[in-house]
Amino acid sequence: MANGNFEVTNEEREAFMYMLRDSARENYPLNVSWCVSFEGERGNTCSMWGVVKWVDPQARRVQLANQTSSQWIEMEKIVNVRA
Repeated sequence: MANGNFEVTNEEREAFMYMLRDSARENYPLNVSWCVSFEGERGNTCSMWGVVKWVDPQARRVQLANQTSSQWIEMEKIVNVRA
């Protein structure tokens, strides 16, 4: 996140995509944070720890799963990825 806000630079987005694809290929967990907008509000961030099970390039989303849940996340809404 550039300057502590929800804007992501192209370099950060490329790094996130590399880590997401590597997690899917090598089966290791990541912590992914993404922005969730609410009506009339700027939005909040959600985070989830898990392994990328699917990258859907046409729909521009990834599926992150752990032992208790699975979540589809839109790539454009991802604001941070940590290994």
